[in-house]
Amino acid sequence: MKANLLAIFLVLVPTFASTVFAAPYSPYPSYYPAPQSDSSAPANIVKTGINKLTTFIRNGGAQNPEQARIFLESEVAPYFDFNYMARWAAGPAWRTMTPEQRAVMQEQLTQAFMTTLAQKLTSYTNQPIRYFTPRGQGTDDVRVSAWIMQPNGIPTKLEFRFYKSEAGWKIFDVKAGGNSAVVYYRNQFRSLYRPGIATRY
Repeated sequence: MKANLLAIFLVLVPTFASTVFAAPYSPYPSYYPAPQSDSSAPANIVKTGINKLTTFIRNGGAQNPEQARIFLESEVAPYFDFNYMARWAAGPAWRTMTPEQRAVMQEQLTQAFMTTLAQKLTSYTNQPIRYFTPRGQGTDDVRVSAWIMQPNGIPTKLEFRFYKSEAGWKIFDVKAGGNSAVVYYRNQFRSLYRPGIATRY
């Protein structure tokens, strides 16, 4: 997924799915603690987070880079499991990476994600958003779809994929127009990583 397509869903990510992955499993702690709420079901997380983000943009907060950074770190990042994302992006290579390499890879993935989001906040122009009934309700793997209704009548289709960890529901992937963020990072990682010399991660 190219950076500009990635930016489309980053603008509205509230709180980052491909069918090739196995059931969610996260043996490592998340990069950020998950915010806790009685209304923390995936659909509520998506709606609440999008409302917070769009309100922040309408109030001009996105125009201040430092203010935007603080907002994203406190209000957006906690809903993601960046460690889980990094693990799936690495694929089988994760087993041969040292703890230090894993930590560096997770940090780089997190920074790339958050930097792109900060840069693209101002591209949201108050388009209406349509939400759909979550798929997988009653399981520990739930997908929530939302469409950004564009003036040309062609919606930007988003899909947020959650798994239920001990810390609560966490987003571990997002699709925009059918393109998975985790798959994008996995392809990027494969182009850089070489067994035994993973110095870039």
